Amino acid sequence: MAKWVVKSIQKMPPKYKGTPRPAVAVAGRSNVGKSSLINALLRRKVVPTSKQPGRTRLVQRILINERWDLVDLPGYGFAKVGVDLRMKWRQMVTDFLSGHGNLRQLLVLVDIRRGPADIDFEMLEWAKLEGVEASIILTKADKLKHGKQLEMIRQVKKEMGEEINVYPVSVVSKNGLVELEKALVEWYREGE
Repeated sequence: MAKWVVKSIQKMPPKYKGTPRPAVAVAGRSNVGKSSLINALLRRKVVPTSKQPGRTRLVQRILINERWDLVDLPGYGFAKVGVDLRMKWRQMVTDFLSGHGNLRQLLVLVDIRRGPADIDFEMLEWAKLEGVEASIILTKADKLKHGKQLEMIRQVKKEMGEEINVYPVSVVSKNGLVELEKALVEWYREGE
């Protein structure tokens, strides 16, 4: 397993201009487990978690090993907040994604029990238009039996195309974390 050293966590400015470092961004609907996954991958509590959806309200950049950024984007869609705040979050995510010239991978997290929603497909379509590689991370995989997990993977690949990477993971059982971690290492090394 890789050794990740967190050097800093920074809130991003409203208009993001990018960094020279490679970045991997984590996106998904509220309550999909973004913060839990980030903490599990880094093997320490770096970002706060909560049972209340929508806790991540700003774009946060986590500097890893002084070499690459793991970017935590605000959740979209589900949180019980006002329309104005939801629109502000959407604009922050759009500004980040449009302004980052060194984004190596967009991880779109999807609750494995629910499957992708229209807004998840929008995120994947944006990535395709911008030429950014994207993967689907099926979270909470411990909630489904292995056969049902495989069924969901087949469904996602049918809807999104066979070439998309799909990773079922569980922060509870730790299943899938090693495979995702190996992929992270490859993504941030691309282009070196």
